[in-house]
Amino acid sequence: MLGGILLVTTSAYAGVLTATWIAPIANTDGSPLTDLAFYRVYYSIFDSPCPGSTFAVVASPSAIPAANETISFQLIGLTAGAVYTVSVTAVEANGNESACSDSARAVARDDSTVSPTAPDDSATPPGQNVSPTPDDWRR
Repeated sequence: MLGGILLVTTSAYAGVLTATWIAPIANTDGSPLTDLAFYRVYYSIFDSPCPGSTFAVVASPSAIPAANETISFQLIGLTAGAVYTVSVTAVEANGNESACSDSARAVARDDSTVSPTAPDDSATPPGQNVSPTPDDWRR
């Protein structure tokens, strides 16, 4: 089920993919998360992107995430039409990184079809957002 490349003719445009996840609020020991610094969004055209050398860093809006806080990030410069696997980790202020979230897969869209502003979720074509689930955040 995971991995592979969708072989299609691509345009001269680069691909984009939007990753969305729910911020963690607790450490694995149950204590509140109070020092979240950023996320690493790992991505690859292969099965397991995480951990890996290809990732984007996304600043956390808060060191103490609110319950059900949704984070979205647009990966750019991808190959349009290629299938990407994405996974997310959380990194606290002193550098401890969580375990990788579950992976999600989607096809990178042609960036000429992407609005420069944040898209309304209802207007986003199905299968174009990737939502890794942070069910296993750890230090």
